[in-house]
Amino acid sequence: MTTLQAPNSAGMATALARDYAVQVDINYGTAQSGTPEWVFVMGLNKVSPSNDITLQDDGDIHSNGRKSQIATAIGENLEIAGLRKGNLAAGFVADPGQEKLRSHGEDIGAANTAHVRYWRTDGIDEAKEGYFAASWVSAADDKEGLYGFTCTLTGKGQHKKIAKPTAPTAKTITLPSGSTGGTFTVTVDGQSTPGIAYNATAAAVKTALEALSTVGAGKAEVTGSAGGPYTVNLPGTVSTVTASGTSLTPSGIVTVA
Repeated sequence: MTTLQAPNSAGMATALARDYAVQVDINYGTAQSGTPEWVFVMGLNKVSPSNDITLQDDGDIHSNGRKSQIATAIGENLEIAGLRKGNLAAGFVADPGQEKLRSHGEDIGAANTAHVRYWRTDGIDEAKEGYFAASWVSAADDKEGLYGFTCTLTGKGQHKKIAKPTAPTAKTITLPSGSTGGTFTVTVDGQSTPGIAYNATAAAVKTALEALSTVGAGKAEVTGSAGGPYTVNLPGTVSTVTASGTSLTPSGIVTVA
């Protein structure tokens, strides 16, 4: 009789603890609540999801004196830690993601709640979004120490599994030189905008794109001068972007690169 043994694991890959991304909704708790604007929380050196389980004994007189535990509630929590980082271009401007969590952690009531999502950046199927009570602790220890922080995020209610966010689809839309009038259209995954004025502002192009169901409200970023070129960021789910300049004056080719 041969005792069953596990196979050799030498050829298996080991998951790295660093392969996490964390974002906080900077619109949550403001007048723009309901339209999430996600920013990364930078400078992290620890991301630790955990479950806080409440157990009760459901044993009875037939259990032969043995306890029998059953989970009756679960809390989904997240603890992160890192170093205070920011932009030195105009003095020290703290990272917006860190600042949003710190502001939640230094308040009470509804203002203490943070809207957060986190996911693994490797192949492990782990990505969640939820609301958390935030506790922020700064750590400035001594003259030779770095300024760090710990943020304990205690789950509020059930969190939802989400698809891992994808990088935006970035495009540059350029009208032909010498355009003096007329309109152009942009087609995103088979849906086309109405005619957009040849000298439209970036805001007008954004409005036209977000009216498409293949893009969606609040899911396009457009920058550039009136008349372009326009730098456009669309959801990562977008696969094909084309444009037409047949209604421009004079008619010409609108390039998308």
